[in-house]
Amino acid sequence: MSLTAEESNFLRFYFLNLKIASKAVRVYFDSVHPPAGLATELASSKAKLTRLRFITQLQLQILYPSNASNVISDNFDTTLIVCLLRNLPPRESAPVTGWDNLPHPGDTSTGADLARVKWYRNQLVHTKDGILSSTYVIQYWGDLEGAIRRLGGNNLLIEAQYAKHIVLDKSLTDILTTLRINKHDIEEHEKCIDTLQTIKQQHEKGIQGLNDYLQKLVGDAQTHAAELSDKKELIDKCTNEFIECKKEIEKTDSRVKSIQDNVLEKQNQVDKLTHLLETIDCKYNKKIEEIEEKIVKHDEQIVTHDVQMAKHDEQIARSAKDIDDMKEETTTCW
Repeated sequence: MSLTAEESNFLRFYFLNLKIASKAVRVYFDSVHPPAGLATELASSKAKLTRLRFITQLQLQILYPSNASNVISDNFDTTLIVCLLRNLPPRESAPVTGWDNLPHPGDTSTGADLARVKWYRNQLVHTKDGILSSTYVIQYWGDLEGAIRRLGGNNLLIEAQYAKHIVLDKSLTDILTTLRINKHDIEEHEKCIDTLQTIKQQHEKGIQGLNDYLQKLVGDAQTHAAELSDKKELIDKCTNEFIECKKEIEKTDSRVKSIQDNVLEKQNQVDKLTHLLETIDCKYNKKIEEIEEKIVKHDEQIVTHDVQMAKHDEQIARSAKDIDDMKEETTTCW
């Protein structure tokens, strides 16, 4: 089956991006980060690159193989190279539209050209229908050609111009189609692997957390065991003291009961004595009353006697006066 014009446009533009634009990006990368010192640069930036949220474990394995001398930019795809250019000193500045959008046609900065190549690549890999109209291919081709020239030089520009007329026989068509599908699958698998790696790291972190907590529990248990041993001695001491205190309390209770019995007995005696005293007091009061009555009667008798004596004295006085009067009369008569 022959290809339609839109399908041919799509495959030629895909070839331009895959074979030539990616080469231009690599040429620019090698000019900024020469191959001779690449391994050293990557080693000094490993901590930073490892922490990047959008870098995958597979990309890190490519950047840091077991033999560092095997690190060359030929093993890096466009996405990884752009990532390195953004994060290795000197870092490329993002275009006004950002790294994930198609830059304005008038923006010819290096950051804009890198974003162009990256954006077209993503569109081509993830396009489902695999077609590109003649209008868009002219617009996109000219835009990407300019980025290729500025990044890779005139030699790559000539290759880009030649790619417009490349013959798309069945073998090349199958290769390009397979490459695009594989690129898409690889990216999806990388995302899946990255997600699984993130989940694994979370699980490992969780396991580490549980292990740390377990170690803490073991340490706490050992500490508590030592504390329990000390506390057991304290408990035994307190128990013995409690038993002794209980015995003392029982002795005290016995003494209190004895004292209470004694007090009760004394109280009974007091009650008896009080009753006896009340009886004696009653009799004494009665006697006092009788004596007082006798005294009153005696006093009355004395008063009566005194009255009688007074009357008797008056009689004696009168009698004496009478005698005196009689004597006077007798004298006078003589």
